[in-house]
Amino acid sequence: MNDEISGITSRICEIQGRIAALSVQPPAPTAEPLPGQPTSFAQALDTARSSDVRPQISGSTRLPEGLGHVTVPPASLGPLPGSVSTLPVSPSSANVIPLVQTSSSGYGDMIRKYAAQNGLEPSLVQAVIKTESDGNPRCVSSAGAMGLMQLMPENVKEAGISDPFDPEQNIAAGTKQLAGLMSQYHGNLDLALAGYNAGPGNVHKYGGVPPFTETHNYIKRVRAAMEK
Repeated sequence: MNDEISGITSRICEIQGRIAALSVQPPAPTAEPLPGQPTSFAQALDTARSSDVRPQISGSTRLPEGLGHVTVPPASLGPLPGSVSTLPVSPSSANVIPLVQTSSSGYGDMIRKYAAQNGLEPSLVQAVIKTESDGNPRCVSSAGAMGLMQLMPENVKEAGISDPFDPEQNIAAGTKQLAGLMSQYHGNLDLALAGYNAGPGNVHKYGGVPPFTETHNYIKRVRAAMEK
């Protein structure tokens, strides 16, 4: 009986010892601070106050591996997105080449050449070109007049030219026709211009400048262009 009690008591003590061992937790490991890192909140606060902790951004910032590369432009590059800026365009980059001559002054050499050959003032020939076609060699009127000096098909045939849209052929034929009218009307510019615009038949019919508003305006426009 005594041996039984002694065995039970020994067993109880053994169980109590194991329970006590399980209830004891090992101390948590203490993290070692990194070199230069504050070891307390107070030290961290002092470090923040005594140094500039703002990040420095360079012109080129590399992202974490796999995310590529981003470039941060400096503020001096120009206006903000959405604003409008005008960039200079050089003639070579614009590559603008006029397809049609739009000024009678661009044919100065031809005008002087054929005006001299036909005894006309260059300013008169240039004024007629300006008034007739505004210097467009491809101009065609509703009546079928063609080119710089607006030659009618019968004038083209009479002059024997192959291409009424060729500036030189057109000016050569037009100055010859105008010179013929100046000779026919003994140097009377208004009658010569009336004949060029409305035809010699109408000048003869009305015994002078025809009573056409278009013809009267034509004479005024040519004279105004000559004065310029």
